Amino acid sequence: MSINIAINDFQSADAFTQIFQHARLFTDHINILFEQGRMYIQSMDSTRVSIFEVYLPSEWFCKYDHQGETTITLGINSTMLFKVLNTRDKNQTLNITFDTENEDKLYLYFSSDDKSIFDKNFELPLIDIDSELMAIPESESDAEFAISSANFASIINQLKLFGDTIEINCTEEKIELLSISQESGKMTVDIDIDDLTSYSINEGETMHLSFSLNILHNICQYNKLSKEMELHLTKNFPLKLIYHLNNNNSDAKLVFYLAPKIDDN
Repeated sequence: MSINIAINDFQSADAFTQIFQHARLFTDHINILFEQGRMYIQSMDSTRVSIFEVYLPSEWFCKYDHQGETTITLGINSTMLFKVLNTRDKNQTLNITFDTENEDKLYLYFSSDDKSIFDKNFELPLIDIDSELMAIPESESDAEFAISSANFASIINQLKLFGDTIEINCTEEKIELLSISQESGKMTVDIDIDDLTSYSINEGETMHLSFSLNILHNICQYNKLSKEMELHLTKNFPLKLIYHLNNNNSDAKLVFYLAPKIDDN
């Protein structure tokens, strides 16, 4: 069995690099699953509070050649993979190959038609990672909205100055984000629903949920991947956040699940 994938679009190649740039904030080692129709990643952070998933369908790549009838799972150090990807010149295309004849190595090639930019070749050692995929059931959200990724990341950065927990309060009229601590004081952000791209909430619903600001801050490091992000809130369930990578109209996306904080009072 073998894999040969290529990313010739420079914007997509940058996005691919950014995916792994911040993965180390959640985990040092990841399994990359190459299936017949997509590349998929699922991993849980070390505190077991959040899960992130990467969906890259075959059409997102310029070339996706999967020779084999079963899923090929490759374990790799996420930090080392990013270091390699980060050496790519912005005008270089990206090619990744794997063959079971050399099953302990992943090969990456960067090339360009510009003769002043030198080609680069890498081989990365693969590792065995013992982890099982979690089945995450689909569920209807009690409230959901789309917001500018950069604006939301900026708000989270500011809220983080005032505590380690964010309270999200949703009604039919507005969304309120709150951070408070005895040492630093209190910060509240009122979001008018008319300023959002989209917003929906169950009729008559009032929601009060709390989450870790530190992990939400890490999730927001991906804000450059997409102009907007979606947030789906459900009582007593994890917060679901989605970045869509729609530069070529494929269903490529990053999905995060963040468990709510339990009120001990």
